[in-house]
Amino acid sequence: MVQLLYTSLILGIVNSYIFELLELLIVPLITIVYLIKIKEKSILFTLFLVTYSISDLINLIDQDRLYELIYFTCNCLYILSYLFLLFEILKTIKFKTILKKFSTHFVVLLLLNLYIIFVMATIINPIDFETSYLGSVRIIEHLYNFVLLSLLSMSFLNYLLHEDTKSLLMFCGCLAITFSELLLIGYYYLSEQMEALGFVSTLLNVCAFILFYFQASIKANRDSTSSVINY
Repeated sequence: MVQLLYTSLILGIVNSYIFELLELLIVPLITIVYLIKIKEKSILFTLFLVTYSISDLINLIDQDRLYELIYFTCNCLYILSYLFLLFEILKTIKFKTILKKFSTHFVVLLLLNLYIIFVMATIINPIDFETSYLGSVRIIEHLYNFVLLSLLSMSFLNYLLHEDTKSLLMFCGCLAITFSELLLIGYYYLSEQMEALGFVSTLLNVCAFILFYFQASIKANRDSTSSVINY
């Protein structure tokens, strides 16, 4: 009986380790496929994938001794990667057109984002992180969430503006990655015992980057209602 328990525990640890390893390798693999397969590459989107992949690969390092350094490095790289993706979306958006056609949507999104940021602050601020840089950690966490919400909002407005397959895939990818990050907050900060949250978060993250890859394979054509996929 004791031997069975030890065996189950060891298998659980191994499976967890393999799962985390695969999770961190998926985006770098997608990035490699993107760099090889996609001929017409966007510089900003490429920087997004490469920066995110570098952060994932850094996360593979043993964090026992360098936990704080890896935390700040990786999260800053994730934020930077999301900013690259945000700028990629913003370059296709005309704010005058949005304010003219979708002023109500813009106001509703703004109010919704402010509310979500407030809710996230009420969750994160009371947490006593085990670090000597508590203020910096909270700033990173709030900045991370702000950039994510901005990314989601701009991708939605981009879809409303263009209504094509490329912008739809971009919005769905941003939606998936935002929900993935929000679920991680619940998993890490509220209850680590809810392993299902971690699994669903990882699944959404993978789906997001698959959607990003497919939208990158579509050539933008703003003068027509259709898009041509580059095979």
